[in-house]
Amino acid sequence: MSENWLLGTFFFIAITNLAVESALTVSQRRSLVWGPGLEANIVLPARYFYIQAVTEDNANFTSSPGENTFKVNIYSPGEQFTRIWTQVLDRKDGSFLVRYRMYSSYRGLVIEVKCQDEHVAQSPYILKGHVYHESCDCPQEDGTTWYKDMHCPQSFSQIQRDLAHFPFVDPDRISTEIEKRFGQRQSLCHYTIKDNKVYVKTSGEHVGFRIFMNSILLSLTRKVKIQDVEFFVNLGDWPLEKRKTTEKLHPIFSWCGSDNTRDIVMPTYDITDSVLETMGRVSLDMMSVQANTGPSWENKNCTAFWRGRDSRKERLELVKLSIKHPDLIDAAFTNFFFFPHNESIYGPIVKHVSFFDFFQYKYQINIDGTVAAYRMPYLLAGGGLILKQDSVYYEHFYNDLQPWEHYIPFKNDLSDLLDKIQWAKSHDEEAKMIAKAGQDYARNKLMADHIFCYYYKLFQEYADLQVSEPKIRDGMELVEQPKDDLFPCVCQRTKVQFKIPFGEKVLNAIYTVPNVPFTCGVILTHGAGGDMNFHQLISLSKFLASNGILCVRFTCKGLNLDYRIRAYRAVMEYLKSSTDYEVKSWFLGGRSMGCRAAACIVKQCKNSPNEELVQGLICLSYPLHPPKQKSKLRTEDLLLLRHPVFLISGSADEMCEKDLLEGILNQMSVTVKVHWVEGANHGMEVKGRTREDIMAEINTEVLSWIHETVQEK
Repeated sequence: MSENWLLGTFFFIAITNLAVESALTVSQRRSLVWGPGLEANIVLPARYFYIQAVTEDNANFTSSPGENTFKVNIYSPGEQFTRIWTQVLDRKDGSFLVRYRMYSSYRGLVIEVKCQDEHVAQSPYILKGHVYHESCDCPQEDGTTWYKDMHCPQSFSQIQRDLAHFPFVDPDRISTEIEKRFGQRQSLCHYTIKDNKVYVKTSGEHVGFRIFMNSILLSLTRKVKIQDVEFFVNLGDWPLEKRKTTEKLHPIFSWCGSDNTRDIVMPTYDITDSVLETMGRVSLDMMSVQANTGPSWENKNCTAFWRGRDSRKERLELVKLSIKHPDLIDAAFTNFFFFPHNESIYGPIVKHVSFFDFFQYKYQINIDGTVAAYRMPYLLAGGGLILKQDSVYYEHFYNDLQPWEHYIPFKNDLSDLLDKIQWAKSHDEEAKMIAKAGQDYARNKLMADHIFCYYYKLFQEYADLQVSEPKIRDGMELVEQPKDDLFPCVCQRTKVQFKIPFGEKVLNAIYTVPNVPFTCGVILTHGAGGDMNFHQLISLSKFLASNGILCVRFTCKGLNLDYRIRAYRAVMEYLKSSTDYEVKSWFLGGRSMGCRAAACIVKQCKNSPNEELVQGLICLSYPLHPPKQKSKLRTEDLLLLRHPVFLISGSADEMCEKDLLEGILNQMSVTVKVHWVEGANHGMEVKGRTREDIMAEINTEVLSWIHETVQEK
């Protein structure tokens, strides 16, 4: 009697709360709008962002205020038609997921979010510059910038775990050994990405699944430039590398890993395809699930649910358990393929059920198929409690999940499954919290942008292990980017090469042009032995351009400082008179000998027409003295400067003793900032750190200093 009374009271309170909440008014001012779909540089097949309904009392709605509460309009100013399909998905918890798929690229987008014809939060949201659609082949050349723009995590533990088995990778060796070892018995793709183009050679009988790998590689290389890399992909279900860690291992990329193999795990072809085809040919994806999670927790069917085919012995046992305990489990086969079908034991084959109908049930059983069941991401996102079989198989994210935090485990042989279901039924509040934690994980870690981040990081870290050059091997064919004849795009991430007259010669130069309007520029040149394609200059140019600053870098071969100064002066005069781009102010800079030339030009700007045009000086590895000759200081230009100066030097630079440079700074009469890269030599190399990591530090510091200097002016 008391239990019925409590249950009735609970439902009365729940219904009353729902009625009260539905009567509340959504505050346009207090409601929240956020997400990657509000950023121009995050290119996804289907972009997305979120809306959280909030009351005037600043309380979040926890149930739907109505599926038509918010209206979203996306358009490009100046365009008569904007080819964008938009959907507002009600997640039924007070929040909404807005997704939109672009079928053309635009110069600027406006996103209006309204409630009762009034703008919500900071609406309208303006996406400035060029906004590219999925089919546009316009890669960001600086992977570090792309990774930062995507808000990717610093690392993925599964990638680190998988690559730990391989201290180095020799493409020349594995190109023959892997094919010889596996190529006759297994279905493989041998890929090389070279100059951001994808090449492939297939071996084996069943290679149809290469379409998924081709598609993600083409999509990724349209978005960001990938390091040259060569690798093998297993197209089958089972992981392949079964050798012990003490034996010679071969790196094989697979969609599924296991405790007794050493394959390198990628996101499954299933979730990869759903990412690429969201709002396209697939209906089941990580966004659509969030709008189809079924009834509220309290109103879900309290039976543990499963449907599938007979791809594992334990699935047979599950269906037998269901027949014996129909009050606890609703499990049935939709197809028989691997085992003989005995209807008297396993019941009749039932019709396929829409995956969204799974979420009518509170408890979802996840049991292996041939390998890991690839439905796990969708089950997590559906908001039910996952009962997961203990298994040797795993997907790329399984090691992030914790038993009893994100799911409830049950033994591989199902011997305790009934007990676990009973526990969940008698501990409803704890079960609900576990289900919510699993759902939150899926919403935050398994969306499209995270899948792209994972692939990029995997290829980047694998490429860093290579000890020989990736090559386009015999038999490989180019995987062509699909043509978009209907809505072709023009990539505006341009590097414009040009020539600057210099006496009877010319200087080769390159503009790196921002994707947004700009008024400020930076000029960079190389040291004594390099050219404008020195990796530090390229990295800095791309980074600054991606942040709205035009960059010019030029080559001047010559070891004579006066000659280099004259060349720099010729560049300045050319840019002053050029009509290529409208630039109101310039920062002059360079590396090593190049920054000595730049310092001389900045010094000469005093009381000249260029004094207002030049904003400051940027010095990468200023060569204060020759190696081992600390008495021969090169300070003649530094001490006479009248513009702000930023010096980036390595604390172990053999051509710039730290104490000596800091002593010179006290003698300078201008604003000077120094950033020391700890442990770096004159070439900005640090043991234990990658080039990319060091340049990410330098690039960020330079950009910050430019912003500070411009604001002070």
